[in-house]
Amino acid sequence: MDLDHSHKNPSSAKGKAQNAREEILQHAKRLFRQKGFTAVSMNDLVASVGLTKPTIYYHFSDKETLFTEVAIEMMRHGNELFTAGIKRSKTLPEKLHKLSEGYFRFSPTSLSTMVRDSIENLSEAHLKRVMEAHRFYLVGPIIEIFTQAMRDGEIKQDDPEQLALFFISWIDAITVLKTGYEGRAFDARNVSLKMVDIYLAGITRP
Repeated sequence: MDLDHSHKNPSSAKGKAQNAREEILQHAKRLFRQKGFTAVSMNDLVASVGLTKPTIYYHFSDKETLFTEVAIEMMRHGNELFTAGIKRSKTLPEKLHKLSEGYFRFSPTSLSTMVRDSIENLSEAHLKRVMEAHRFYLVGPIIEIFTQAMRDGEIKQDDPEQLALFFISWIDAITVLKTGYEGRAFDARNVSLKMVDIYLAGITRP
């Protein structure tokens, strides 16, 4: 019996499409980190990823959509760093130390830069998605850490969202300052210990 091999395997085609999408995201992430939203063109991406422009537009309708997906993916990755850092920690200082140390070690860039680019360049619909992801993946878990610390009596009652925003802003600022070490070793553990100690010393304990 003759078999017709001319038809495409749906599973294989789906896998190739997914691989292409992931490859585009990785190259776009690198370009946006290096240059920012405005300086990156779709032609830059074509040259970097080695795929045709129609293939890129098949997966991402425009630069705004692509930037939005990159920003959300970076925040999702940040959430993984946060979660991994606090799984086995019990006290507030331990959780904040592990969280910040993990971020310092593995975060490749400042998320505040990505958020600023989003505010300045994205339409309302895209910006809404980015800010919702920022709250869900990054701010939300830290709010819960401070809320739990208040329940346990580790710190006085306060606004956990405000505390979370202050803390994540400080982490992000120090991530930017890593570039100022100019070849010197950046000791993520000691920096995170010092940062958490200074931060908590500014919160009145009960």
